[in-house]
Amino acid sequence: MTTTELDDLDRAIIAELEQDGRRAFREIARSLEVSEGTVRSRYRRLEDTGVLKITAFADPGRFDTARLALLFLRVTPERHDAVVEALAARPEVSYVSTTLGRADVFAQVLATDDAALWRFLQEHVRPLEGVTETECTLEIAVHKLWFDRNGHGEKTTAG
Repeated sequence: MTTTELDDLDRAIIAELEQDGRRAFREIARSLEVSEGTVRSRYRRLEDTGVLKITAFADPGRFDTARLALLFLRVTPERHDAVVEALAARPEVSYVSTTLGRADVFAQVLATDDAALWRFLQEHVRPLEGVTETECTLEIAVHKLWFDRNGHGEKTTAG
């Protein structure tokens, strides 16, 4: 994993977009007292290097037929990268990370229903070479989804 050097302007642009990912570059530039072209070029660099990705979040708890599941996997060290790649390639998987603690890999999965979740686990997760243990937890409601390094995030509540 490589890191990208960020300066104060990069961090300020990211903070502006964290508040509203659809905010116009012109507004951000005005707020930060720089040119729109500067914001645009910084945005492209941040996006190209993978530091920044603007996404939409649809709360799965509000869909009639959706199962959001959290997977915790124990994986042998030599197969870690292969398991991460295999999970990341699956359309059902929205998030994959390496963790420290009782699990080595964490994945968030969206399935249409319980049967689809079971099939996904049985056909695509448990057979992966190197997976030694799986734990699956259903996520019932999302109460907050926010990455804010400064601690003033907004809440997304689910009914």
